[in-house]
Amino acid sequence: MKVEDTYAVIFDMDGVIVDSEPVYRIWNRELFQRLNITVPEEIRAQLIGGSTKRKWQLIKEHCRLSQTVEDLIQYQYEFFRAKPFNFKDVLFSGVLPLIVELKSNGISVALASSSDKERINRVLTDCGLQHVFDAIVSGEDFADSKPHPEIFLHTAKLLGKSPQQCIVIEDSTNGLLAATRAAMKKVAVRHHSIKMDLSLADLIIDSLEEVNPTILAKML
Repeated sequence: MKVEDTYAVIFDMDGVIVDSEPVYRIWNRELFQRLNITVPEEIRAQLIGGSTKRKWQLIKEHCRLSQTVEDLIQYQYEFFRAKPFNFKDVLFSGVLPLIVELKSNGISVALASSSDKERINRVLTDCGLQHVFDAIVSGEDFADSKPHPEIFLHTAKLLGKSPQQCIVIEDSTNGLLAATRAAMKKVAVRHHSIKMDLSLADLIIDSLEEVNPTILAKML
């Protein structure tokens, strides 16, 4: 098979590359306390997989905050930036071996995360993954966040692949919905600490160690 005929794999970051959702849950709890707001669980569930902008649009509307969305985003940036944490401590062990195996088989790999560029850079630098992806795409570059498919469609174009040649690895309902709307195949990583509706996935796994290039190729 020619390299140009192979598929591509698009990784989400939070919950797929790093087990960061529990970390952000704690940080968000502190952040909400500082803002003196209560964000109910049904709203918090909608935030996973979406961009920071979408997050604060939802919270601002629900909690009737007087601050602008831009001010709330900046407040979060400064708060998270000050947190002493190394994301290598929550890097999933199966990530690098899978990426190495994919690339050795001529399969392109990309990162498409709703997170802002600063947070993506921090995670990749901490984990030593700055140079392993063929494309890195941030949700802050798009008007609409996941579950809108634009981020995945744009990533496919960067890789020179059609949507039908792409497999997305996600862990959130928003991410799976975005990939479905992009007409891409989907692998969902299940996390027992955070319950997510993963029913849109073509394959559900507990760890990236459960998949390899052959298994993924059979999905197409």
